[in-house]
Amino acid sequence: MPTLMPWTSVEIGDVDVFSPFLPSLLVYTWYVDDEPESTITHFWRDPDTGMVHHEFVLLAPVTFEEAVAKAQEEAPKRSVERIHVKHARTSPDTKGKAKPKPIAKKKPARPEGRRAAAKGKMAKAGRRKP
Repeated sequence: MPTLMPWTSVEIGDVDVFSPFLPSLLVYTWYVDDEPESTITHFWRDPDTGMVHHEFVLLAPVTFEEAVAKAQEEAPKRSVERIHVKHARTSPDTKGKAKPKPIAKKKPARPEGRRAAAKGKMAKAGRRKP
């Protein structure tokens, strides 16, 4: 039976890098409108070229548990010993509508009289008496 492992990634700057043990299956479940969406992806390395390849085994609206069960069925067929899993659970904070960004308010322009008066005061304050 294959080993289930949590999906781990490494942050390099702004990029998350996922480096699976090959060959492996990756089960990822997320939610859209509180409905599950799951994928199972098979990763393997070409023995001749060393290139890493991937193939979708499943892309369907099934629960995390169903996707893991399907991956466990597929693992022996593909000589896979590790199944990486990631389950993006829904939380009460993420439910509902997104909050709109506040609109930045523009400051009213100063009347020319105030601007000119401020410049005059600054000029007088900056002068030194001999």
